[in-house]
Amino acid sequence: MQQQPSADDEGVVRITAHRRANRIVRTTVAMPGAAARSRLLIGLDPAAAIDTLAAHATHSPRAHALALGQACAAAMGDAPPDHATLVAIERELAAEAAGTHLRRLLIEWPQALGHDARHSRYNEFHRRLRTKTDAASFFELGGDVLDLVAREMLAGFFNRIRMPHNLAEFIERADTGSILGAVLRDMIELGPSQPSAGRGVAILGTQTAAAWVATIGAWPSDEFVAHPTFAGEPAETGPLARHAASPLVRLLLDRGHRLSARLFSKIIDLADCASRMRYPLTDEVPPLLDAAAAGPGVGMARASTARGVLLCWVRMEAGRIADCRIVPAAAWNFHPEGAFCREACSSIDESPEAAMRRLSLLALALDPSLPYRIELVEDTGKGRKRA
Repeated sequence: MQQQPSADDEGVVRITAHRRANRIVRTTVAMPGAAARSRLLIGLDPAAAIDTLAAHATHSPRAHALALGQACAAAMGDAPPDHATLVAIERELAAEAAGTHLRRLLIEWPQALGHDARHSRYNEFHRRLRTKTDAASFFELGGDVLDLVAREMLAGFFNRIRMPHNLAEFIERADTGSILGAVLRDMIELGPSQPSAGRGVAILGTQTAAAWVATIGAWPSDEFVAHPTFAGEPAETGPLARHAASPLVRLLLDRGHRLSARLFSKIIDLADCASRMRYPLTDEVPPLLDAAAAGPGVGMARASTARGVLLCWVRMEAGRIADCRIVPAAAWNFHPEGAFCREACSSIDESPEAAMRRLSLLALALDPSLPYRIELVEDTGKGRKRA
């Protein structure tokens, strides 16, 4: 059984789930490498490289472009951007991330669970988010996104003084005036989604670019670029990592509903993006982008995107890019021992159809940014066959 993306196999994430005795026992993920995009940048000056990367990025093109630009500037020893530039960058990245979240929340998640997509609502915000705008317009747009979250996504939670104490109360609040209430209810009613081993991967905390340089070094290894780890362990990045401490997210996590927790974290992250559009660079939250010199002629930048952390190292020679390494969020979340592969394995019997549905929702929750194909394969003593 396969799920076919609307794309050719080139540039497609290929997921193979191996079944034995009606359970998924292991999963392999073949991710198109980011190395090819990095090679396109070698020999280019920063301006040309920024344009090239923005045109070829599979997601968050502004985050990629801005991270590359800041890494190049750090490598060449340029002065840091002034405050006005940093404010503009923060708002631009927040708007880009908000646009990604809105598409997932208003279109893709409802469709995945058999509900009507909110195309008109999404298109309204998509048009405004893509328009180059001034500070006052960003402030107004951020307020409108916050209103969408408070009045149309989380109304049941905002209208009650007491926090929900159990899943039944959580579902009741989600269902009250929420365009995502039915989606959240269906997700929770699917049951817990804990890893079969009982322990999820570690949560990747937010680190500055300088901290990443101190942790990884002046230049990342090929193994780190392909299969990144933190403190020697795979880790999850993205909205859940940023909001795992939220009481409502914690309620879902404590009861084993990791998929629902990821979906709910996206809503919280959307509100966070809207707040940054209104009040960028507050002391309470780290900036979405920063950079640091990693060594002679080497710069490193870290950007927070809707999917998670984006890391970029650049080596400059004679004003041109001599080498570049980019680590996207998907490299963390689809690591061979990471969140997807660990949670894909099942501890209970399930039909091929149920397994496909569960794996599709897990892939959507972790969002590889590329079309993906899921193939179920029956492991037998004589080899393997498709389910």
